[in-house]
Amino acid sequence: MVSLLGILIFLLPLALSSSSSVEPDTLSSSLYFVLLLVFSALWIMFKGLSLEKLRPIKYPLFFFVCSLTLAMVFSIKQSQNLLEICKYAMGFILFILIAPLSEEEKKSLAPKIVLTALFISFLAIYQYFFGFPLLLNYIREAKIVDPFVLEKIAERRVFFPFPTPAVLGGYLAMILPLTFSPQKRILSLLPLAFALLLTRSLGAFLSLAIVFSVFFLTQPHSGLKKTLVLLALGTILGGMFILRAGSPRQNLLPFFSMASRLHYWKETWEIIRAHPLIGVGFGNLSLWDSRYTHNSFLQLWAEAGIATIVSFLWLIAAILKNSWKSFGRKLATGLFAGVCIFLIHNLMDFSFFLPGVSFIWWIMLGLLYFPTLQGEKKTSSGNPAKV
Repeated sequence: MVSLLGILIFLLPLALSSSSSVEPDTLSSSLYFVLLLVFSALWIMFKGLSLEKLRPIKYPLFFFVCSLTLAMVFSIKQSQNLLEICKYAMGFILFILIAPLSEEEKKSLAPKIVLTALFISFLAIYQYFFGFPLLLNYIREAKIVDPFVLEKIAERRVFFPFPTPAVLGGYLAMILPLTFSPQKRILSLLPLAFALLLTRSLGAFLSLAIVFSVFFLTQPHSGLKKTLVLLALGTILGGMFILRAGSPRQNLLPFFSMASRLHYWKETWEIIRAHPLIGVGFGNLSLWDSRYTHNSFLQLWAEAGIATIVSFLWLIAAILKNSWKSFGRKLATGLFAGVCIFLIHNLMDFSFFLPGVSFIWWIMLGLLYFPTLQGEKKTSSGNPAKV
């Protein structure tokens, strides 16, 4: 069943790339949701759930589930609420299935994530060199004059198969650390990095730069190496900002994007002040000119209440604390970096609410959790013994 799970993980971003709260799910994504649910039921029926291995995080898990349930019960609009809670539940179920797996099983699943990202990076590169010209020809023939569509095409920032360049950039940045280990996957680094550059997503690059800087500064490298790495990261980020700042259209400039986000955050904070305890319900947040807050933590609080955001942060902190013990492992180090990149990126974006990206993050979170380390303690003889 682990092999079948690997196939589902490979197909996941492609099947759910267009699934979001903005537009109705496509037939393919709906069918994929059903397939995931059926697979999860069969997994529980035949393989069972190793809940014993989740004991170290049982309290944040319990409170997170309870807070989600309360937010669902007291939602303002139940129809939209039920649709969105299914997406939360499915990501959470994937975490529950994967977290108790053995380390060898997890090592067999991680390459599927990288392989899909590699395929998506080639799709994005194809879009840049061939897709945009073809799309422009189609727009001319169809006589489309929508200024939003024309501006997006004129930007030439790749986004396929996701809805925006920022979402694709965040996805690629999250997967990129996994290409550093083991060495046989290092060949995936170049196309992923190139596709990431073509997104020109400042948020994705900033998230990547922050995590890489912290990681590199904590390693026993020489001062010169640390300085060179920081200069390289700063140069890439600065060059990306200059490229974006050269746009003749005001609404495509980085400062316009920053100002828009500040406006979204302020508007969301007003909603939080009006509904601080239980929120407005999943999928019920509606800003003046955006469906998303561009800060997933604020949006989670606004939609599901303070108990949900607190228990969610508690759960993440518990898992990251556990994974720190296994930080020397190559797989754990790459997963740790990827999980943190996603969290930082969601301080300024909304991929947490897009299943094509968020489900992969839940899976990586499950892979990062090593229950064998949590369930062991040193005996008096120095050998590990299970509790």
